Amino acid sequence: MLIETALMTYLLAQTGITSLVGQRIDFGEAKQTVVKPYIVFFKVSQPGSHTQDGAIGIGNPHYQINVFSLTYGQAHQIAAAVKSALDSYQGTMGGVGGVYVHSCLFDDESDYVNTEISPMLFTVIQDYYINCEE
Repeated sequence: MLIETALMTYLLAQTGITSLVGQRIDFGEAKQTVVKPYIVFFKVSQPGSHTQDGAIGIGNPHYQINVFSLTYGQAHQIAAAVKSALDSYQGTMGGVGGVYVHSCLFDDESDYVNTEISPMLFTVIQDYYINCEE
């Protein structure tokens, strides 16, 4: 299983998150007609891990998770649920046949407000590093 699939499966299994956004979690980009609030995540980078003998089979991809909502408070409530589910996570992500995660580490968070659309859209942007089997 790819880590993207495992991460999606894991996020969709977290009732603390799905109670706030339902199944509205997408990889890459949201559908144009998506109801708010929703979450979109994507891979920012995936540096290789090597020794002199070659690849070691452990990756450390960097993911950005974006929470979109019509209110500031709700965006931060959802972001807190995501952080609670992911920060310091260790174990098999994605269920049977999933990806073993050595560590999932929260790195950064920022806010963005798109005032050029109506109604305004509040966004919380979070960064995570997932040290996992490849």
